[in-house]
Amino acid sequence: MPERAPASFPREREAEVIVVGGGPAGSTVATTLAEAGHRVLLLDKAAFPRHKACSEYINPAAAQLLGQLGLGDDILRAGAHRMAAMLVHAPDGRRFVADFARAEPGQAAFGLSRYRLDHLLLERAKAAGVTVRERAHVRQVVREGGRVVGVAATINGDREWLRSSLVIGADGHNSVVSRELGLDTTVRWPRKTGLVAHYRGVTGLVRSGEMHVASGLYAGLAPLEDGLTNVAVVAGGHAVTARSGSIEAFFTESLRAIPAVARKLDGAERVGGIRGAGAMARRARRTAGAGYLLIGDAASFLDPFTGDGIYEALRAAQLAAPVASVALRAGDTSAVALDPYRIARRRAFTAKRHVCWIVQGFIHAPPLMNYVTARLSRREELALTLSGVLGNFYPASQALSPRFLARLLRP
Repeated sequence: MPERAPASFPREREAEVIVVGGGPAGSTVATTLAEAGHRVLLLDKAAFPRHKACSEYINPAAAQLLGQLGLGDDILRAGAHRMAAMLVHAPDGRRFVADFARAEPGQAAFGLSRYRLDHLLLERAKAAGVTVRERAHVRQVVREGGRVVGVAATINGDREWLRSSLVIGADGHNSVVSRELGLDTTVRWPRKTGLVAHYRGVTGLVRSGEMHVASGLYAGLAPLEDGLTNVAVVAGGHAVTARSGSIEAFFTESLRAIPAVARKLDGAERVGGIRGAGAMARRARRTAGAGYLLIGDAASFLDPFTGDGIYEALRAAQLAAPVASVALRAGDTSAVALDPYRIARRRAFTAKRHVCWIVQGFIHAPPLMNYVTARLSRREELALTLSGVLGNFYPASQALSPRFLARLLRP
C-alpha cells in the first residue's frame, strides 16, 4: 500500500504533474499538458530508445491521432510500413480480409517498432518543455491525507522524493502506480501470455499484416521498418509455464504448429531475442482518484488480437489531458474534479471493449471461429463493417447491433 510521506518529504513541488512512464500514453499526455503551460516531469525506468514487447501495430485510428499530433510525416520518415488490410486466418484455413482501405478510402494501419515510435514521442515531449528523467525507477506512491502527493524514485542509484499536484500512471500493465494504490484487480479470463520477436526476410507481407488462429494459440505478423517483421505468439498462460523446454523452443514450436506461418518464416532470420509481454489481461478498479489518473495499459489491458493498444494509449492521453489541466488550474485535483476522465473513458472505450470480448470468445472456440470467418469471407458488407470497427474509424456499436450479429451468426 502507499507509504505516508516521510518527515524529509519536500514541501515544494518538483512539478505540477509527474507522469510515470514514457510510452505512447505517458509521452502524449505529458506533451499536451506542457503545451497547455503546465510544468511536467516524466519518469521512466528505461533509457530511450529501447525495445518493448508489443505487437507494434498502429491501427488506422491511432495513425489518425498521430497525424493530429503532427507526427504523421515523422512516422513515415522513420520507416513505418503501411498496411491497407489485415488478413485473419481461422483454424481451418479459411480467412477474411479486414480491408481498411475498402471500408473507407485512405484508411490504413502502420507497423513501426516501439524502438522508433516511443523515441519519437518522447523527443516531442522534450521539445514541448517536459522534463524527462530516464533510468528513473518509481518505487512508491506517496499520500497525505488520503490523496496522492508524489512519488519516491531511484534515480542514478539515489532515492529521491518528488512532490506534485497530480501523478499520472502511464507505466504499462505492470503499473507500479496502480499496484501501490491497491487498484489492481484479478482478471480470471483470458489467461494468456504473449511472446514477441523480430524477423528479417518474412515473405508475403506487402500490403497487409496477418493474424493466424490455431487451437490454443494464435500468431500475429506485422511488417515494420527496414524489412523487419514483428512476429508474436499468444498462448495459454499455463501452456507457457508448464512447457518442458526453453521459451525459445516453445516460441519456435508454436510458430511451426501453424503451417501458414511456418511457410512465411521459412528462410527468415530472427533479429534479437524473444521478449515476453506477460499476462494478456488486467484492469484497475479505478482510473481516477484524489491526486492521480491512470492511462494506457496501466488503466486496462486486454489481449491485443484486435490491435487497440496504441490507439487506446493515445486516446486516453487525449481524454486525460484537458481534465487534468482544468483541475490543475483550479487548484483542485480531488477525486470529484478528476472524475470526468473516468466518464470520458467509459464513453470512449466501453462499446469497443464489448467487441473485443466477443472476439475473444471466437478465438477460444475454434468451430465458432471457423464458422464466423466463413460468413465474413462470403458477406463483404459484414466484413467491411467489422473492418471499420476493428480499425476504430467506425463506431463499435455497429458491430454490436442485433441486426449485424444476427446476419453474422444466423445460418
